[in-house]
Formats: sequence, structure tokens, C-alpha cells
Amino acid sequence: MKKNKKLKKRKIYLYLDSPVTKYQINNILPRDFEFYKDLVFINTSHLNYKKKQLRNFYKKIPNNEIPKNMINFKNLNELSIFINKINKNDIFMFLNNQLSLKNSKFGIFQLFNIIKCKKILISEHSWIFPNLQKNFFLNIFRTIKFIIHKFFFSNHLEKTQFNHVLTFGELNKKKENKYLDFPSFWIKFNLKKRQKSLITYVDESFDHSNDIYLFRDKFKKKINNRSLYIRKLNYFFSQVENKYRCKIIICCKKRFRYKKNYFDGRKIVYGKTHEYISKSKFVIGHKSDALFQALYSKTPVVLLKSKEFKLTRNLAISSRSINLFNKKSEFLEDYNSKKEELDISLDKAYYKKILNNYFISKNQIQQNFHEKLTNGLKKLSL
Repeated sequence: MKKNKKLKKRKIYLYLDSPVTKYQINNILPRDFEFYKDLVFINTSHLNYKKKQLRNFYKKIPNNEIPKNMINFKNLNELSIFINKINKNDIFMFLNNQLSLKNSKFGIFQLFNIIKCKKILISEHSWIFPNLQKNFFLNIFRTIKFIIHKFFFSNHLEKTQFNHVLTFGELNKKKENKYLDFPSFWIKFNLKKRQKSLITYVDESFDHSNDIYLFRDKFKKKINNRSLYIRKLNYFFSQVENKYRCKIIICCKKRFRYKKNYFDGRKIVYGKTHEYISKSKFVIGHKSDALFQALYSKTPVVLLKSKEFKLTRNLAISSRSINLFNKKSEFLEDYNSKKEELDISLDKAYYKKILNNYFISKNQIQQNFHEKLTNGLKKLSL
């Protein structure tokens, strides 16, 4: 008991190198994380991005979603002084550090190695191996792109010494003591069971995600003809509701707000996507990461392409549908014209394979990421 009380007094630093919202942080470490009050959020996005990029990122995010308890460093000297003052009994966790490590001028990995306390890396989710049987040519192209990116964009991760690395799924488990097997923070446990009268649409908004402002100054429209696309989408929703006698609920990101209801008055909810995916008859979406929840809840998924989307977006939707759910995606327009029939089947064996390999290994206790982390921090000899 004394050890636990001592741990609670330690500071737990959470390092991020990109701008984030409260929802993004709380998705991984929510308020009911036992050591939340000991967390100190530090951010180096000002070292990695221009002022204009950061301003554009936060421009459309509600004020209550902008973190207030974040220490932002604007130069390397400030960060160096701060790191040198960290107590050796504290804990330093890296939530995202890929951009820092890729930036050769930054020299951040040298600073990481002089941190006196124990360091924990929360690993990125691994690349999902392509489902070549479903679409050979698309996935060969995807594989070549992955290999090229990995070869030319080394991130110096091997130069940073971590005491523990938190990984997800069977394929990421390693025998070394520093690798710890964790449930994915994208999967939420103990949510309500499925209802037969509910269908969830995982919305991705009509505009680009705020993240795109961090990498591009100019970009083409996400949807060619927005008003036409909205009409097509609502017509599709009406056909689906009539066929399955279910109401479609529009699930949106918490960090985003529509100024008006574009979905013919259908109910819109914010920040509850995982919950609604878990209790739906089936889910309609495009390529949102929130769809990972369907693997655990065994919810059928239908991913929509559209002739109003750019080719690259449609290819990304096809890739996600094939590789994550073992199902081809079809065009919204083809459903509306009756050229295609909605397929709400579910490949249970494939779901289980993807879930075990990349998100929740076979021997995991059914607990959320932050719950496992709480228990892990208590047990580790830090």
C-alpha cells in the first residue's frame, strides 16, 4: 500500500509533439484514470509546425475542446531546461513522438536519452497486413508504398532508450521484458449490447479534418459537390431505414459541431461513437478509426465510397473495408440506383483474427487501456 501511495505523489509526464484536443487525450487517458491528477501534459508542436498551421488546426475546434493544462515549448532550450529538472522518481510517457523523431534538425532523441526517470513509450498501432485475396492489385500498391515509406523515413526510434514499450495485439508481442502487451486504446469495453432498432452512421464531416492543416496549405475540396452529396446520402439513409425499419443515428466527433442539421432532422450525437457502434444493428461509415470498435463488438460494417469523393479517398475506403472487415466497399450512388444490394454480413473469423493480431491479444483481460495502465503502474518497479 505504501508503494502505491508513493506512486500517486509522483508526476506522470505525457509527451506529445502535435496539437491535440481534449477528446483525443481523454480517449486514451480519461478523467477516471486513477493517476489523472498527477498527469503533466507537455507539447512540442510549436517546434514542429508554423504558427499558421497551428492556428488553422484549432480554428474550427470548439473552445471547450482546446486543452488548457498543456505546457507548450517554443524552443529547444526551454525543453532542455525542463527535462533536466525532471525528478528521477517521476514517470515520462510518450504518447506521440514520431514527428519529433523524424525531424533530423530537432535532435530530440538526444534529449529523450538524458531524462533521469523511467520512460514508457505508448507504441503506435502497427500496419495491418494486406488482405491480398480480396483485392490483390490495390494491396500490392499499398504494400510497396508502406515499404518505401519505412525505408526512406527512418524515425530514429532505435536511438531512444525506453524502459517499457506498450504494444497491442499478438503480432506486436515480443519476448523482451520491456515490451508490455496492452489492449488497444481504440477499443472500449463494457459498453451496451446491440439493439435491433438502431443503425449508426459514423460521420467524418463534409470538410477536411483539422489535421490536414498541419501538412498542407492548399488542398482540393473533400467533396466535389457538397449539396448533391448530401441529397444522395439522405436518400440512401431513407432507403435503409425503410428496408430495415430502423432509425439511423448520426455520430460525430466531439471536437466538431455542425451549425445546422444536414441529415433531414436525424438525431446527431457527439463524442459517443464507440458506444453507438457497440449497440447498433450495423454501422455505416467511410474510413474513420472509430470503426475499430466494430471488431470487438462484432458489429457488421458497410463502408461507402462516392462519386463525389476524390480517387485517393475512395481507394482509402476500399482498402479499409477489405483489410479490416474482409468486405468490398461499394459506391453510394450504386446503392441508390439499385445496382448494388446492401451487404450487412459479418465474417466472424476474420474479425477475430484482425482483433487479436492488432488490437487485443488472446490472453488480454477485458479492461480498457487506462485501467490496464493503472494496474501496470502499480505493479512496475518504477
